[in-house]
Amino acid sequence: MKSWRRSRPFWGGLFIVVAGLELLSIPLALDALPVAVVFGAVGASYLIALVMVIAGVLVWLQPGQRVFLGLIAVLLSLASFVYSNLGGFLLGMILGLLGGMLAVAWTPDSRAGDGFDIVNVRGAVIDARACMSRVSGRGWAALAALAHRCRRSSSRRNQGRAEIGPSSVDTGRVAKQREAAG
Repeated sequence: MKSWRRSRPFWGGLFIVVAGLELLSIPLALDALPVAVVFGAVGASYLIALVMVIAGVLVWLQPGQRVFLGLIAVLLSLASFVYSNLGGFLLGMILGLLGGMLAVAWTPDSRAGDGFDIVNVRGAVIDARACMSRVSGRGWAALAALAHRCRRSSSRRNQGRAEIGPSSVDTGRVAKQREAAG
């Protein structure tokens, strides 16, 4: 489901559908269908709401048409301000504008399906081996010498300070290396 959502402007389409349903729910709650036959403005609000729901679903089904459908949603949201109770008391209009803008601004994900978002142990080990194979024996020796110099310079800076804790105790290989170097 997550890969399906990432492959299309999901949130833009969702906001457009919710805006259309909100615009449709207010006239239905007021039992305005008999009035819709007499007055064209109420009929236009039904039409705007239905087209917005259809546009939101089409944004999901045809992501290639997202710019056109997003612009349609923005224009219908602006028209709902006039024809549908101030845009469904501003909530439907704002949701429609946000959804249309999200649909227009969405860009397809250019990464492969098994890109950086999926990390597994096997891939991490393969990448670590490839990285280690690039470092030669001289590279490791230079890295060890640099680490040794950094340790010595940090110990010189800390000579005046009293060190308490396990960091002040030399154990194992580090102690042997210091004895050999000293």
